[in-house]
Amino acid sequence: MTRYLIVESGYCPYQAGFASSAEAVAQVVEGDYQILKPFGTPKIGLICSCEQSRLKYNRQINDDGLTIRGRFLICGLNGDKIVGLSKEQADRYSRLLFLPQVEDMRSGDFPAAKIRPPDERFGSKISFWERLSR
Repeated sequence: MTRYLIVESGYCPYQAGFASSAEAVAQVVEGDYQILKPFGTPKIGLICSCEQSRLKYNRQINDDGLTIRGRFLICGLNGDKIVGLSKEQADRYSRLLFLPQVEDMRSGDFPAAKIRPPDERFGSKISFWERLSR
């Protein structure tokens, strides 16, 4: 299994294992995808949907104002090839993107407010696969 970091709107990032990068992208990213390198290193990539406008706001990624909508993956890169993350890399980017954000609809200003994620320890716990169907 190859490790990737999944980041969903309104939730903290979490690590997931997939048999291949193609499987990870197909199951997590909606529609056609693009690979971005917003972290200042060519070894870490962000895979998101090409069609951002119709998706729910997720995160502002960097200080340059890069905003991502919809679910996305953080992955390792070896040139243009998608590879998994090490445990240390996954932990680092999980901390970097830890708090979910909401868009400030009144002003439209970014960065958006950081919010406390829903606590799934109480009540019914929703799995990643159940959230996909909503």
